[in-house]
Amino acid sequence: MHSQITKLVGRRCLRPVLTAAAVAAMSLPAYAAHSVEKHFPVDGRPLVILQNSSGHVEIKSWNKPEVMVVGDYGSNKNVDIETEQAGSRIEIATRILNPASKPAERQTDYEITVPEETQLQIRTESGGIVVESVHGDLTFETIAADVNLQDVGGYLVVNTTEGAIVCTRCDGSIKAESVSGNVQLFQPTMNSVTVHTTAGNILFDGDFLRQGVYILRSDTGNTEVRFGKSSSFDLRANALHGTVVNKAAIEPDKHGWKSHLVPHFGSAFASGRSAVGSVGSGDARVDLSSFSGTITISARN
Repeated sequence: MHSQITKLVGRRCLRPVLTAAAVAAMSLPAYAAHSVEKHFPVDGRPLVILQNSSGHVEIKSWNKPEVMVVGDYGSNKNVDIETEQAGSRIEIATRILNPASKPAERQTDYEITVPEETQLQIRTESGGIVVESVHGDLTFETIAADVNLQDVGGYLVVNTTEGAIVCTRCDGSIKAESVSGNVQLFQPTMNSVTVHTTAGNILFDGDFLRQGVYILRSDTGNTEVRFGKSSSFDLRANALHGTVVNKAAIEPDKHGWKSHLVPHFGSAFASGRSAVGSVGSGDARVDLSSFSGTITISARN
């Protein structure tokens, strides 16, 4: 009798354990079905194109001639991931299955690893983009997604409506435009910089390279420039209805720009709304303009 009770108790205890294990096992394929990992062998400098609706996109480099794509949309049933390879061109797209779904219901996160020399064309509406140590022609277009670039180089083009743009230790050239997002450049090694914002602020913190051209324009936002003490540049700053705060030791323009622009002010000019002159021998060209914002120029400590 005692042995029968023991057997019955053992069976009763075993059933819930088996049931829980079965449920866990059944749930694994459902999770795996919403995560995609693909590998694409490539030659030379590949081109990676991504079209996403919402989510976090992280792109890093490695030393393999291969592009690895990991896409994750969790339990989301409103989207699917499509990929295509044609030679060294890799295209990735988040396909919307339910057009009536909201952006938050379409979230798809990507982790993409590429060769260091890679061209990128990344488009997403919301979320965020982070790119590290990739060199090539890099293009980013977003609506509300922030773009964070670190140790990247080449010809960079960034267009966003509401997202912020941060570029740290970038080299080459950049053309960035934002409506309401801020644009920040830290320690750039770039000989061509063109930045325009409608209402966002602009920060340039770094050195101006010899013969470089730097054009920073914010319509109603503020612009701050902190340059290295070894920088040498011609400065032209103008705020039509704003303010120019010049803390740099500018000298008369060494290349005759001021005498051509406003002869009656002489060869050097600085006021509450304008600052024109040279720092050092004036090797680079720096143009700062704003309609109603404040422009601040100072040497970095």
